[in-house]
Order: sequence, then C-alpha cells, then structure tokens
Amino acid sequence: MKFAIASMSLLLAACQPPPSAPPSPTAGSPPTATAPSASGVPAAKRAPGQEHAEPLRIFRAFGTEPFWNVNVEGSRLTYTTPEDQAGMVMEGARRALADGVEIAGEHDGKAFVLTVTTGTCSDGMSDIEHRMVSTFRYGEIDYTGCGEAAK
Repeated sequence: MKFAIASMSLLLAACQPPPSAPPSPTAGSPPTATAPSASGVPAAKRAPGQEHAEPLRIFRAFGTEPFWNVNVEGSRLTYTTPEDQAGMVMEGARRALADGVEIAGEHDGKAFVLTVTTGTCSDGMSDIEHRMVSTFRYGEIDYTGCGEAAK
C-alpha cells in the first residue's frame, strides 16, 4: 500500500510545472545522487545539474510483438519502431490521472494517446518486472507494454 501511494504521488508530481529555482544544497552536504523512480527504488544517478529535476518528467514506454518505444520528456514524445529508428517527435497535452499520467495530441493528422499507470508489467522477453504499465494509441494502431523511469 505504501508503494502504491508513493508511486501515485510521484506520477502526479510529474504533471506539475517545474519550480522556479531548484533548492540549493547546504554547504558541506553531499549532493543528491539518486532519485525515486516509478518503482519506489532509487533510479540511476542523475546527470550533474539534474539532481533536483522533477521526477518522471523523463521516462519511456515500450512493448514487444510488435516492438515499439516512446521516449517522454515532459509533454514531448519520440515514437520509434524497428522500421523507423529515427522516430517521430510529437507534442501533446499532459494530464494527471489518479494512478499515472496521460499525454494526448495529434501528429500528421492522427490522434495519439500515451497512458502510463502504476502496475506490474512484464515485457514478455526478460525476467524483469516493471512497475509501470503503458498503452499507446497512434491513429488506429494500439500498443500495450511497460514503462520505466529514465536511466
């Protein structure tokens, strides 16, 4: 239960605009090296200057059979497939959900909606258990898969 509450709080926080200035570390205190991920465990070390970046503003959704990937930075999506590895950049409107986030918009005359929620997900190819479930609809194509915080 604690995990679900923490995960929902992180996902909802991801939908808020960034603060005007990040807090500065106290002199002599070590910088923050890790940040919570969607799974509630520390994510990989963030790049210098990003220690106080808003959580889950950068993450990815992905799936297999067929393979697809959506990298998310704020409300900008980059949708790639094995056939189009350069991908398409799409800008959408971001909306908080009770247990996740949704980003929706239109690209090349086709509607798109990416929904990422808290849940257990297997990519079907590895033994990794992801803590986010994703769906992506682009035009008439529906994808289902997992999600993870940026590494």
